[in-house]
Amino acid sequence: MNRRVTYKFFLAGFTCLVLFSGCFKSNRGIRIPRLDPKYGYKDKEPMGGYVAYHYLNSLFNYGVTDVINKPFSKLRYEINYDKSLYVIVAKAVFISKDDLESMMNYVSNGNTLFISAEYIDEKLIDTLGAKISFDFSVFFAQSEYAMEKKDTWLSLAHESKTDKQKYGFFFVPFNNKVLTYDTSATQELGYNQDNDPNFIAIDHGQGKFILHIGPAAFSNYFLLTGNNKEYLEKAFSYFKPETSSVYWDNYYRLRKSSDEDFSIFKFFKKQPPLYFAFLLTLAVLLIFIAFGGRRKQRLVPERIPNNNTTISYTETIGRLYLQKKDNRNIALKMFTYFLEYVRNSYYLNTQSLNNEFSEALSRKSGVPETRVKHLLQLMDDTDHSDNISDVRLLELHNLIQEYFKK
Repeated sequence: MNRRVTYKFFLAGFTCLVLFSGCFKSNRGIRIPRLDPKYGYKDKEPMGGYVAYHYLNSLFNYGVTDVINKPFSKLRYEINYDKSLYVIVAKAVFISKDDLESMMNYVSNGNTLFISAEYIDEKLIDTLGAKISFDFSVFFAQSEYAMEKKDTWLSLAHESKTDKQKYGFFFVPFNNKVLTYDTSATQELGYNQDNDPNFIAIDHGQGKFILHIGPAAFSNYFLLTGNNKEYLEKAFSYFKPETSSVYWDNYYRLRKSSDEDFSIFKFFKKQPPLYFAFLLTLAVLLIFIAFGGRRKQRLVPERIPNNNTTISYTETIGRLYLQKKDNRNIALKMFTYFLEYVRNSYYLNTQSLNNEFSEALSRKSGVPETRVKHLLQLMDDTDHSDNISDVRLLELHNLIQEYFKK
């Protein structure tokens, strides 16, 4: 009898071990999903905009009319100016003066411009007579994984104050809030978890600006949590009946700054706490220089310089990567060093690797433009590939070496 009991325990333990091992092995290959907010209409990652785009497509009679990849200033004859809706969902929205003028004209003619972003260009906010407190920690954090997360939610204004529906999820809190606005032209539409307004409608001419400063509410993750799709449906019900055309923006979510020169100093001046901290740091630095510079510097004994081990160190690291067959990592580091070399040697801005950049690099380096474009294309292909062959890696190396031989 004891032998049978022992056998049963052994069989149960062995079964659990097999199941545990299977689960462990199956999870090893799972890729951690991205949490960086992209809001692309084709992006199915947690912070993508796939669900919002397709759900919006079903809310309106004619669906989403078009996906726009141009700045607003170039759309005058490409979009309908008769009771249409233009939707921008992005981490930050930067606009030029021409864009601002076109947006004001578009709304004034009886259309609706919906913008949801963690930061909206001050030019537009100031023009509309509003003041918004933006939480810039979302821009300075190393990654979305490192940011503090907790249960957070949104609510809508047209619901009863005593029975407000909370639409929530577990993520970075909705800390942006509207501080002041023109009460004669503005209506509060929604609130964050602290009951501060973060969703407003501003009348302009015959149309409306809809400003929403919590774009995570239109992410796949939020909309697929509980009944949060209802939040999107109710948010867009404010202007659904009379809308003739709907446009989804795919331009401003990728734009990193306005066309005008962006100054970090101007940015700090518009944020009093940051500006005060900047001035305090500057004052302390000046005092240190003034008094510290008066001290006599004692003679520093001559030191024999160390041998330059950079080459041997680089070769060692390179061999480690080659042994791991991590060709993609090697290629990405080659691109990083190459772009740094271009910035320092040819004084070119490497933020936008477009045709103008190709022409300028070819002109300054003497490398034919076709070779430049071929290298940039390989760089882009590598960035979107999971594996890189030895042949491709060698080709990239040879293309980059052309610039060091000039």
